[in-house]
Amino acid sequence: MRISGTPIELNPAQRHDAARIDQVAREFEGVFAQMMIKSMRDASFGDALFPGENQLYRDLYDQRLAKSLTEGEGLGLAKVIARQLGGGADPAPALDTGLQPAAADVPALPLQQAMHRLDAVPDALNTQALDLIAGREPAADAAARSPMDGFIDNLMRRAQPAMDAIGDVAQAVGAAVGRAPAVVADAVIEPAARAVAASFGPRSPEGFVASIWGEAQKAARELGVDARALVAQAALETGWGRRVIQRSDGNTANNLFGIKATGWKGERAAATTHEYSNGVRHTERADFRAYGSPAESFADYVRMIKHNPRYRQALESGGDVRRFASALQQAGYATDPRYADKISSIANGPTLERALSAIGTQARNLAGTAVQPANVLASAAHAARQAVLR
Repeated sequence: MRISGTPIELNPAQRHDAARIDQVAREFEGVFAQMMIKSMRDASFGDALFPGENQLYRDLYDQRLAKSLTEGEGLGLAKVIARQLGGGADPAPALDTGLQPAAADVPALPLQQAMHRLDAVPDALNTQALDLIAGREPAADAAARSPMDGFIDNLMRRAQPAMDAIGDVAQAVGAAVGRAPAVVADAVIEPAARAVAASFGPRSPEGFVASIWGEAQKAARELGVDARALVAQAALETGWGRRVIQRSDGNTANNLFGIKATGWKGERAAATTHEYSNGVRHTERADFRAYGSPAESFADYVRMIKHNPRYRQALESGGDVRRFASALQQAGYATDPRYADKISSIANGPTLERALSAIGTQARNLAGTAVQPANVLASAAHAARQAVLR
């Protein structure tokens, strides 16, 4: 029986229905995108937004990312699939790039280059592959090789352009997947944290946690540590935000980590602090760094921890809060002999748990709303698309 290399007409009456073919092709492309992202996710270590609750956010992100990647021009696979389904038989007219000098001069992005390579794979390769599967290898090749060797070698050789192109697509999208989760996560978590901070109130410990959780997440990603450790340290240094160092005019200095002004060329703020010497607590006045916002405080903290060699052990602690806090204490971050114990206790305590649980609930509520142009998840999908185009 001879197997034809032309597309099978499942419904000849509708073979020219371009809209239907395009719809089916896009659905196949969407399935491919979801499978590809799932495979990439299964092969990664992950990055939990909250302990024990990462699966929900990953699923939401993956669904939106797959949808974002296949909107508009999409991955370009829909064109290839549509061509195999019988659509777009006539070759597209060549574009005169001379009329578009900007488009002709700008180098293509990695994903665009990969898709152009995939789109350029000759249709004849499909027929050749079917010939090989059906045992119709060209006589010249068959005479020089054994049947099995000829089948395998020719199949791999002739399919290589398509395999390379698809591999480039997967690699380009994989790089985007690696960049986009943090952007999408922030788009969901930050509004949820703001809402929780407002509901608890600015003077409550839970409200303080919620107010800095977004910045703590970003800083923790930079350092490769657990965000709870940073929030707990800020809570310890500021008394849950109630004893933040103030400037001389009474305004907050936004110093969340008690960093002193030694060698600091920026604005300062004097304050009373408790230090320990030989295990004995005493009070003294000292100058501390002043910042324009909590975000600046987190940024300066990240710079200090990353670039000061004595905190190398802290950076190697990963998600172990206790180990991170102990490394800070051993490096001389604070003189309190129970500094690490206090940070660990706060990080694993009920106050932080209540605040993070409320943020998680609010984030799920936001994520479950209808997707509108102004909705946070629509913004997340847009952010993912921008990550792909960078």
